[in-house]
Amino acid sequence: MKSSATKKVDRASDTFSKIYGGCGLLVVDLLILGFLCWGIYKGVVGVMVEINGEVTEGSVIRLEPRDGGTFRAKFEFEVNGVTYTFDDDSSSNPPKYELGETVTIRYDRNDPNRASIDSVFPLWLFPSCTTAGLIIALVVVNFFGIRAVKRGDEIIDFI
Repeated sequence: MKSSATKKVDRASDTFSKIYGGCGLLVVDLLILGFLCWGIYKGVVGVMVEINGEVTEGSVIRLEPRDGGTFRAKFEFEVNGVTYTFDDDSSSNPPKYELGETVTIRYDRNDPNRASIDSVFPLWLFPSCTTAGLIIALVVVNFFGIRAVKRGDEIIDFI
């Protein structure tokens, strides 16, 4: 039979374990929520560009070297005599575009700083799919995480 002191130590250890597990779950939730906010923001920007969008011609003005030997294109276009620039969302090796290449750009006529390369896919499609996946991930992580914390199990077992 356990002594009173041993029971208190076991309870304190169990409480600490639950707090530790809860903090780990909180960190994972915050990471997922950060990416979720990014997805929502990019989706809203994509919708705004689609709704208020105008199409114009632009050109590749620079190929910026990135980590891993890839290149990201920088584009320039003009609206009402004002020149705007923006960076491609991705990089590749070999570069997707050539220096000086003419491209079709879709921009928000209310804010030409919101621009991207015009594509057959809507600008909001990828961020929306990402957002849906992150919501599912948040639900799944919390379901299993809260269950593990309540049971006193490790949330992530590396062994």
